[in-house]
Amino acid sequence: MLTGQSLPATPSRPVVVFLINSLTGGGAERVMAALLAASSKWAQRYELHLILLDREADAYPLPEWLQVHRLDSRFSLGRSLRLSVPLMRRLKPAVCLSFLTRANIVAVVSSRLCGFRAIISERVSPASHHGSGPRGVFARQTTRFFYPLAHRIICPSAGVAADLVEGYRVARSRIDVIPNPLNIDDIRSRATAVTSWKTQRPYIVAVGRLVENKNFALLLSALAKSRVPLDLVVLGEGRLRKALEENAFQLGLAGRIHFPGFVENPFPIIAQAEFFVSSSNAEGFPNAVVEAMALGVPVISTNCRSGPSEILDEREELSIDRLHEGQYGMLVPVGDVDALAQAIGNMTAGATRDRYRKAALLGADRFATAAALRRYWDVVEEQIGRPVRTADEADFA
Repeated sequence: MLTGQSLPATPSRPVVVFLINSLTGGGAERVMAALLAASSKWAQRYELHLILLDREADAYPLPEWLQVHRLDSRFSLGRSLRLSVPLMRRLKPAVCLSFLTRANIVAVVSSRLCGFRAIISERVSPASHHGSGPRGVFARQTTRFFYPLAHRIICPSAGVAADLVEGYRVARSRIDVIPNPLNIDDIRSRATAVTSWKTQRPYIVAVGRLVENKNFALLLSALAKSRVPLDLVVLGEGRLRKALEENAFQLGLAGRIHFPGFVENPFPIIAQAEFFVSSSNAEGFPNAVVEAMALGVPVISTNCRSGPSEILDEREELSIDRLHEGQYGMLVPVGDVDALAQAIGNMTAGATRDRYRKAALLGADRFATAAALRRYWDVVEEQIGRPVRTADEADFA
């Protein structure tokens, strides 16, 4: 693997660059890593590079054949551009595929300066994760200006696509909706591994960074209100850990709430849970929800925009004001502690839990890896100008 600024790429094969802030633990990072890991066939056809804007520890492994460039942008958009543009000029990519807002803006600006095609991927509804202060206003204005300049935009759900069209002046004709890939066999295999974290008490599980948008404070309050005698395991790390630990103590839940931090293989812990809860204010496509379903773990989720209603009830738009029992899991209104407490209580009933275990397995099968990864490469190859799925290229199907 390469680090920093490498030598110019050889011109023998078209260059495809993947761009993301870093590969720290997170859903977008996991999808990027999965896409790269499954791209060995395309590495025979193209020269593949990954640019990481920030120097942070990788949470996900990368293939040995991939050429990796680690910049030191220090979370700054300006510094990201200053470091990325010269590198792009040397690499001369045909296409760049980027994930996450800062990387997306870098890709769009660089494409205009360096003459390549920019495919950006917005992983969550922008309207829901931009703050209300000056930084939020700047983020919205920047997104609204640059996103329409991308050549293609990939979204993980119809809700994210609708948000970009309605609020950010993106033409629907430029958007592809591709659900996140899910390697069901790998998830189930990894769930059989021995884990160092154990508890003797039955528990609920939740997964995500300990940040405001995941709203784990709502989950703590709902668990306390439900009076359900289950522990709660929250897999993830973030700056709200101390505040959540203090919140658990104040709610009388001390000793029942566990924060193991980021776990490289969370699936053995998820698989043993009574059920899974997502309490987010917003999502793009909640990977952990589908991963729990693949393990036959019943799911409760807030009906946030976007993703949960598409995953749990096959509905792109769903308006609810109370607990809703979907086809594959339960949905509750965002921020509604009473509805979430009710759902937690209802899911403890054996017959309900068994019904949703079976439904979860069926629902997860809709998100198999191969089709989603192939669609990503279809978009890339369309931008390069190669025909997609030609008869004499079956080995790339």
